[in-house]
Amino acid sequence: MAGLEAVGALGGMTGMTGAMSPQAVAGVTGPGTVGLPSAVEKAGGGGFAATLLSQLESVQGLQAKSADLQVQAATGDLTDIHDYTIASTQAKIATEVTVAVRNKGL
Repeated sequence: MAGLEAVGALGGMTGMTGAMSPQAVAGVTGPGTVGLPSAVEKAGGGGFAATLLSQLESVQGLQAKSADLQVQAATGDLTDIHDYTIASTQAKIATEVTVAVRNKGL
């Protein structure tokens, strides 16, 4: 489960400002929100599957934030381009780690 801890640790990166804080990303929801499959809900939501789904929701939040900042950068509304660069990198790394953990689990 070290890979899942790495995804959770992404929020602890130093130098993050208000818009990129884990608290700001935690409330982000995007289109097609990931829900818990009925099998996990019936099992009480514990174990590897629930943890992985929780991390997927976190990754989705990071990707949604990155997409929002990307639109702001394209329209000229983004004042600090480094915010988009950080968000994009966080989303990329979180996705890569989650896929690696999923592949290892399979």
